[in-house]
Amino acid sequence: MILAQGRVIDSTEIGRLGTVLQISAPEIAEQARAGQFVHVRPGSSFEPLLRRPYSFNRIDRGAGEIELIVKPLGAGGEWIAARRAGDPLDLLGPLGTAFVVHRSTRNLLLVAGGTGIAPMRVLAEQESARRSVTLLMGGRSVAHLWPSDLLPATVEYITTTEDGSFGIAGRVTDAIGPLLEWADQLCACGPWPMLAALGRLRDLADAASSAYTGRRPLLDAQIAVEQHMGCAMGVCRACVVVTAQGNARVCREGPVFALGDIAFEQGEPATVGILA
Repeated sequence: MILAQGRVIDSTEIGRLGTVLQISAPEIAEQARAGQFVHVRPGSSFEPLLRRPYSFNRIDRGAGEIELIVKPLGAGGEWIAARRAGDPLDLLGPLGTAFVVHRSTRNLLLVAGGTGIAPMRVLAEQESARRSVTLLMGGRSVAHLWPSDLLPATVEYITTTEDGSFGIAGRVTDAIGPLLEWADQLCACGPWPMLAALGRLRDLADAASSAYTGRRPLLDAQIAVEQHMGCAMGVCRACVVVTAQGNARVCREGPVFALGDIAFEQGEPATVGILA
């Protein structure tokens, strides 16, 4: 974990997903992995007090750069999203656990919703030269999807929209069936309802025979849980989720968990320290 002074190189608006900040932070980039996050100080004073967590959206170790997707929510998020080229950013990271792609995986399925595209994009860029990668992304509309030209050309990109404005009409679970039959491994990140829907598919697969379509990738799936945080160091316990082993802190035991470990039936985690 490193406390570093990053510097914004560029900022770009991506539809309604948010602002993508390209940041020079060599020490953090050197250690960062897909699924981990950085905690950003949202101002130059003590107001707002709490830092904001953002998953790595891109990691370029050679250039010493990272990217973050920032939604302008609340005073803190608005301040970070408003940073422009040359502005400094106080960063703490990398924090949390990371995705693990098995060496034996030939067909990697990535599933994203909203800003959950961030760690999936990192995996797509890192893994597409080693194995076949398909990225399935869902959004409310075409404005909530990641642009295809910002993905490696070798990645198969499939999209769903709830309003039918682009790709397959519906949610990711409406398109995932054939992809599960193809995949060796599944990684996902997105809003709680999307992850819970994947959890229900896993429960069905777990209760079914070995011939169940997509059983293997579902049983072995990894997910990154999006959660609001206070300290991001495991002390305040503001980001606790219920798992099969008991309460777990997203900032320390997560944000990457086995899909089967999360007790979705306990309800969506509390949002402590949100937005201020």
